[in-house]
Amino acid sequence: MLADVHIRHAVKGDLERISSFLEDNGLPISGVEKCVENFVVAQDRNGSWVGIAGLEVYGKHGLLRSVAVDGRFRGMGQGRALVNAVLRDAESKGVETVYLLTDNAEAYFGGFGFEVVDREDVDEAVKASAEFGEMCASAVAMRKILK
Repeated sequence: MLADVHIRHAVKGDLERISSFLEDNGLPISGVEKCVENFVVAQDRNGSWVGIAGLEVYGKHGLLRSVAVDGRFRGMGQGRALVNAVLRDAESKGVETVYLLTDNAEAYFGGFGFEVVDREDVDEAVKASAEFGEMCASAVAMRKILK
């Protein structure tokens, strides 16, 4: 199934659909409008959205956010492909450290080399993001050093 999916960069015109996809998957939409062009979208050959993932860039630091895969496509490697695409984009933008917040996927993201860190050890610009506010106050922070 992975071979039948194309990953592309999002464009501003995708904002409404990205927001709906996130809401449908129980993820926050706050701040998406500021980084929509740092999202990637996976689509099948019929144009149906399979999944999305985004990145907020703060200088040399980034926040991986909004990784979501449609339930029909879970367990097929789509999430892995999306995360890898975002990490490649982060590196190409000069991002050296990527953070994320998760409520229940530490083991999954550990497979990409992310490690749990104390929230106090997160870069200040990343901590100021909407994701680090009250909506994700109980989430575990993780970090991956790219360079």
